[in-house]
Amino acid sequence: MNVVALLALVAAGLVGPGGAGIAHAGPERAGAPAVTDSGAVGVLAAAPAAVTAVPRPAVALPSALDARPRYQAQVSCDPTDKPGASAVGALLASTYGVGTYGLSRRCDGATSEHYDGRAVDWMLDARDPARRAVGDAAVAWLSRDGGAAARRLGVQYVIWNTKVWRAYAPERGWMPYTGANPHTDHVHISLTWDGAFKRTSWWTGRAVTVPDLGPCRVHPGQPAPVYAGRRTGPCPPTTPALATTYRVYLPGQSGADVAVAQRLLRVSATARLDAATRSALLAYQGRRGLPRTGALDAATWVSLVPSSAPKSTAPRTTAPKSTAPTSAPPSSRVTTPTAVGLRLPAVRVSAFAAAKRTPLRPGATGPTVRLVQRTLRVPVTGRLDARTSAAVAALQARWRLPVTGAVDGRTWNRIDLVAHPWLGFRDRLAAGSTGSAVAALQRALAVPADGRFGPLTQARVRLVQRTYGRPATGVVDEPTWRAVAAWAARRG
Repeated sequence: MNVVALLALVAAGLVGPGGAGIAHAGPERAGAPAVTDSGAVGVLAAAPAAVTAVPRPAVALPSALDARPRYQAQVSCDPTDKPGASAVGALLASTYGVGTYGLSRRCDGATSEHYDGRAVDWMLDARDPARRAVGDAAVAWLSRDGGAAARRLGVQYVIWNTKVWRAYAPERGWMPYTGANPHTDHVHISLTWDGAFKRTSWWTGRAVTVPDLGPCRVHPGQPAPVYAGRRTGPCPPTTPALATTYRVYLPGQSGADVAVAQRLLRVSATARLDAATRSALLAYQGRRGLPRTGALDAATWVSLVPSSAPKSTAPRTTAPKSTAPTSAPPSSRVTTPTAVGLRLPAVRVSAFAAAKRTPLRPGATGPTVRLVQRTLRVPVTGRLDARTSAAVAALQARWRLPVTGAVDGRTWNRIDLVAHPWLGFRDRLAAGSTGSAVAALQRALAVPADGRFGPLTQARVRLVQRTYGRPATGVVDEPTWRAVAAWAARRG
């Protein structure tokens, strides 16, 4: 493609989605290869098609758009390619004729819609002008007209070439993306559950009016059951997870403890939670009335090995059967502290307060290293390895700190803000407020983080104010921010 053609695309608005703002749409693991769980990729022709092409539906589209999506984070480990993700990859292939695409990935404890088969990575090199023009044209088509095409396909967000666009907040436009992977080598497209199962108007000719919200967690901090059917209402309240001396293992993970479970399940003791073990777990969990997670979670360990429950916890061989086969935004799936008369702290309280007293150098090990790894979304090894040190260095560079790859007090404070962004806000907020401060507040309050201060957010603010002996005005001032931070830390 020559320079004149590229300039024409820029003039037509097909190249270079832009905009102002800060960070991050949905979380995604950085640096992993874009391949399916089986290792397959969708292979496309090497020569790019005309960039003016746009995908065409195979059915007549209705005049109505599909319902505006909510952010539907991955909460279950189900790395099987969903039909809608495969279809979006094929649609890009047939339209643009360039790149390769991958879908599912094995779960690693971080959060990404790849881990439940709802994401597409379309491999394009933004350093190549022709391929960058293809990627720019495709994402411009998805996001133009308020994201009409994205809604018809069930797209919830797109990341490409250091920018992110959210179908659940299209008014923000294209914003800088500050994750560890700048997405200059691929376009990431994350789908809703309706998009994942090809229920949207692009495939059916009928607009989705009541969205499918996906699986719900049964126990906080534990994997949700794998997808088993549509859910259109709120998640039921979670119940505390049973205590166990065993850690959680997700499909694909390995460890000597996995062999213990495999012997009890009467499958080959490979010490890896492989496909056969996952199938056996799903069957066992179904028989025992446990959440069907396909993972070695706390409830399953206590059922398999009752002696793994601490003596202070009454062991149970079964857990209550989940009443919801199916996930709301992560902020709505937690238990709510209900104590009243708590003392308002003089400063904001962080759940990282104890960890922040421990400086970490490359090679360090232990639970504080795992905390850093979970927060920065790198593989949780328990050792401050090269990949973790690189993620720390990238964070330091973004905040203009000395780039050492080690975690000192100033770096801990920035890591704390990644996990608890509400600690960095002091804005006065009330009903009708919008923006990133509201979204941070909502994450702290465990309500859906849509960035709009509505009745649910106001009700939760009043609850927190009453809990800490403040006037229940529903307006967020500085003392209320302190109460919110303390409430979030208490919630864990």
